Amino acid sequence: MALNLTLNKKKKLNLLIMKIILFLIWLACTTFTQAQTATASSGNTTAIAKVPPGQTKTTKSSVSISISDNNYSLQASFDKGKTKKLEKLLSDSMDNNLLTNDAGSKIWKKENKGETAYSVVLKEEKLKMSIDKELVSDETFERLKALGEKISETLSDKN
Repeated sequence: MALNLTLNKKKKLNLLIMKIILFLIWLACTTFTQAQTATASSGNTTAIAKVPPGQTKTTKSSVSISISDNNYSLQASFDKGKTKKLEKLLSDSMDNNLLTNDAGSKIWKKENKGETAYSVVLKEEKLKMSIDKELVSDETFERLKALGEKISETLSDKN
């Protein structure tokens, strides 16, 4: 009887081990077939990369926003394909009377009292925005800050 009980326990233990192994295999398979997401954060900077199942497209985008008492700055780098989308967004949002072209860069620059109140510089794969809060109205600052958020959204868009 004792030998029979020991064999029964061994069978149950083996069955439990098999169930655990099957569960781990199932878990690994479902993990690899799901969309993969990676998120990295540092201060005010967040980079998110998502890859849906079946796609192996590599993209890069980075947006860094810094806000202090007197200044706001945004720096972004991105894939070449996003340049036209950002150019359209900026053309639709900015005063094109302030637009100049310089060596392949599009520059929207507003002067106030001989100083740069704000500037937006778009180059292929790079964008920089800077605002001097002391030289712009609260309304202008909020409008440009909202534009910075739209820029971030545009860069995080998969298309």
